[in-house]
Amino acid sequence: MNKWMNRAEVSNSFDVSLGFDMIQLDGGEIILELPVSSTNLNPNGTLHGGVYASLLDIVIGVNIRKLAGHPLVTVNLNISYFAPAFEGEKIIATAKILNQGYKIASGEGEVRNSEGKLLAKGTGTFKILRS
Repeated sequence: MNKWMNRAEVSNSFDVSLGFDMIQLDGGEIILELPVSSTNLNPNGTLHGGVYASLLDIVIGVNIRKLAGHPLVTVNLNISYFAPAFEGEKIIATAKILNQGYKIASGEGEVRNSEGKLLAKGTGTFKILRS
């Protein structure tokens, strides 16, 4: 079995530093859950946009990597921000794969609060690193 299949759900140190929990659902979809804390706020007192971007990049990428079975790198990531998240809230990032070719795959992800309100949405394109 490909070592990347075994590592598809293993986080690296950057991922771990964000403090999210990775959850796998019955259908194989991976979601991320993150409690918003004082360490990831911007000067306005809301969740920093870079945290949304990182979560979307990770959740889309991990879902693609799990299906592709190979490492990958982000080629493009586009994000739209809709509403803020505040300290004490829990946010949830989900993703779905839009297209997977031999070398390129794309997906989209959403970040919502625990009440289901859409906070951010993103699309990403990833290069699959086949040996």
